[in-house]
Amino acid sequence: MKLLICYLTDFNRHFTFKHYINLLSRSIKKNDWTIMILTHTHDNDFYIDILKNSGINFETINVSPDNNYLKKVNYAVSYASANNIPYIMKCDNDIFLKGETLDYMIDNLHLLDTKQYITLSPVLSSGIPSVEYFKDQFLDENAKNELDALFLKSIFYDRDGASYTFLNKYTLESDKWNRDDFFEGVSKMSHYYKGIHPIRINYDALTFLNKYIIGNKEKFMENKNMNIIYDNKSPYLCNSIFCITTETYSKILNKTLYVDMYDEVPLNKYAWINNMTHLFVENGFAIHMFYNWFSDHLSQEQTFCNLFFS
Repeated sequence: MKLLICYLTDFNRHFTFKHYINLLSRSIKKNDWTIMILTHTHDNDFYIDILKNSGINFETINVSPDNNYLKKVNYAVSYASANNIPYIMKCDNDIFLKGETLDYMIDNLHLLDTKQYITLSPVLSSGIPSVEYFKDQFLDENAKNELDALFLKSIFYDRDGASYTFLNKYTLESDKWNRDDFFEGVSKMSHYYKGIHPIRINYDALTFLNKYIIGNKEKFMENKNMNIIYDNKSPYLCNSIFCITTETYSKILNKTLYVDMYDEVPLNKYAWINNMTHLFVENGFAIHMFYNWFSDHLSQEQTFCNLFFS
């Protein structure tokens, strides 16, 4: 077994799981990976019923609900280490990924064995920085321009102890969206929460992007030539799906890099300290529907699923 998919979930998004598995069932490398369903609500039977006839190798694990995120991740890393599984893919339950993209990533996991690259990710629709790659590779020219125009209307504000208001000079105070200038500005922040981009705070931009994806779902379903993107200039990875070596993930989880109860900041701190960069798969599209910074994110996600998978 080469890859363990660490699937983090709970009962609030049962509506996504059948679609997620239907897409992954197209993988032709099922013998190379297994999925571990990590839940904290004793709903294992729900996942088992969907997986049992899928041809996919799987495990279901229930952890206690308090501070369950890191319990789930640590369990998966310990399991992979004990079973000599060299790579882990962390994946949240609001992601959609095709089996063909997963297979391409599996073929290129060896790139993570060097000291130069820390993660390999699909081009996630609203991930940071992957939204910029997704925009370039998935949207037509008119849609790109419209999304960029919406980015310029983004209003940055302070949140979670981080001051983002200075970033308004790249949006409200600018007449053209420039991703490189924006990311350079983010890189100069002294705060560790650098997972910021207009797509995370701009409701209109995110709903526009989702509407475009729904209207062009055949683009997502069709197979395209994929390649590795090496020239990532973003200072921070905010993707809720990525592949990493089990060894590296174990080091990150065991180091004193935490600032909260999640592994996002430790992952990025480890990359900064060791001068490592993040890889992405060109045309390896994945969908992240909404951010939970918006109060109606679950209803928006249900609507997306109903329309996209109809």
